Amino acid sequence: MAPIIEVQNLNVWFGKSRILKNLSFDIEPKQVTAFIGPSNCGKTTVIRSLNRLNDLQADYRHTGEILFNGKELYSNKNRASEIARKISMVFEKPILFKKSIYENVAYSVRIRGRRQMSLINNIVDECLMKVQLWNDVKDKLHTDPNFLSIGQQQQLCIARALAADPEILIFDEPCAQLDATETPKFESILQSLKQQVTIIFVTNKRRQAARVSDVAGFLYNGELVEIGKTEQIFTTPTDTRTENYVTGRLG
Repeated sequence: MAPIIEVQNLNVWFGKSRILKNLSFDIEPKQVTAFIGPSNCGKTTVIRSLNRLNDLQADYRHTGEILFNGKELYSNKNRASEIARKISMVFEKPILFKKSIYENVAYSVRIRGRRQMSLINNIVDECLMKVQLWNDVKDKLHTDPNFLSIGQQQQLCIARALAADPEILIFDEPCAQLDATETPKFESILQSLKQQVTIIFVTNKRRQAARVSDVAGFLYNGELVEIGKTEQIFTTPTDTRTENYVTGRLG
């Protein structure tokens, strides 16, 4: 099976600051890929390059090539808004619309051009079930979601992203705002979702990456030191810097 994302010699600058240096890697479909590394190593810049969110910054520029399903991601033919639907992002802090629980999810169905109410209802229900939120909100769908816990709000954000029918879901430090009791549920959701969508996430939590991901890439000072099967990265890394990071001696 061909990679869903292919990155070749990616370099990224913000102004005069070079953030990423000659990154090359593939993302395989229907797997969980984690990027790990200490703070300010370039993890977030990597994932924001994969769905063109960096375009929003005026001083951003890059060289190299990023292919999505074999086609250049940054081609002028690709609208950033369409890329954002196909490669959805869930942020560290839940970002909810000022709408009801139902409308937060239904919005993403409607931007796909779906207008039939029965279809919208089915997709909303299905997405809430997939993120294990249905039982908590099934009787409160038309209420404001602000009564939800942070973890439940994050689940709602995931449901909204899923309703857009993305090919890739990207998570930026998705458990940073969650407490210890909510994190296992999130990890369970990730594992179940990879059956239908490719997942990429960044984290400072080494153990979480080891538990959840199929593939792990270690970033340090803007370089992709190594990437491979998670078990290999955490047990027999090829680079001393990776070994020092996964064992807690670095970062």
